[in-house]
Amino acid sequence: MDVANSIEELVGNTPIVKLSRFGAALSHNLFGKCEFLNPGGSVKDRIAFHMVSKAERSGSLRPGGTIVEATAGNTGIGLALVAALRGYKLITVVSQKVSQDKVKFLQALKAEVVVCPSGKSIEDPEHFMNRARAIAESQGAWLADQFNNADNIEVHYKTTGPEIWRQTEGAVDVLVVGVGTGGTLTGAGRYLKERKRELKIVLADPVGSLLADLVQGKAGGRSSSYIVEGIGQDFVPGNFDLSLVDDVIQVSDKDAIACARDLFAAEGMFVGSSSGCIAHAARAYCGKTSGAAKNVVAILPDGGRGYLSTIYDATWMAEKLPPSQ
Repeated sequence: MDVANSIEELVGNTPIVKLSRFGAALSHNLFGKCEFLNPGGSVKDRIAFHMVSKAERSGSLRPGGTIVEATAGNTGIGLALVAALRGYKLITVVSQKVSQDKVKFLQALKAEVVVCPSGKSIEDPEHFMNRARAIAESQGAWLADQFNNADNIEVHYKTTGPEIWRQTEGAVDVLVVGVGTGGTLTGAGRYLKERKRELKIVLADPVGSLLADLVQGKAGGRSSSYIVEGIGQDFVPGNFDLSLVDDVIQVSDKDAIACARDLFAAEGMFVGSSSGCIAHAARAYCGKTSGAAKNVVAILPDGGRGYLSTIYDATWMAEKLPPSQ
């Protein structure tokens, strides 16, 4: 029978879809790598299963143990799937910025959710990453540490990059990707550049994130608040290799959200704000790039179900992003 033995076997091997209607006016070929079709609804399923498996092998995570992670929601959801399958307790630490949809989803998946104030600097003990580290230390738990765990990079090098290479038959010219932890860009990007030196990597970064300034070599980059969840940062993740980035496009909240809606209207893809941000950047890159037609692949990290109370709620949108903005 053609059946999977567990949900773990359904992680990865996500399809690539040509965005022929969304990119109809472009002179380049635009494709979307549909990471929102992973079992937990995001690209983070890949790292959740891989990091846990590696921790089990090393002895860092033992049967019946506790997993702790700082997350914008999606890695927590992926870890909740692993925890359910393998009998672990899970404590997720999120900031107030994370949508209530994700918080409720995590709670439904039996994860404990600790909510920290938003806007704290990386030096502040109340920053969600520091809280997660402190909780793990106090409980003798395993901290997944997706921002610095090299196994995050490894899984994208071993799976995401090779999938894109195989699916495009090596014809990919440009990879457009956001950075939350840096694992996707560094792992998949490194793999693809090793096979095609001229391949370009474009960072899609929300306006308010400091990563774009760092890539552009601007000193004293500062972060500010923005709506897009899951990508962009107020610090440089340990897993982010800036040297791989060839170009960066900053995207406003307004454009990211509008683009998420455009993807549904044009392609029937119901995606989250990070996917909208990356798709907008990919389309903008195609629009400003001349010459022979290129094959541009945009990583679409997650779906829209985690944002029903935010970017897909008219009342919330009117409050956070009034029409005049």
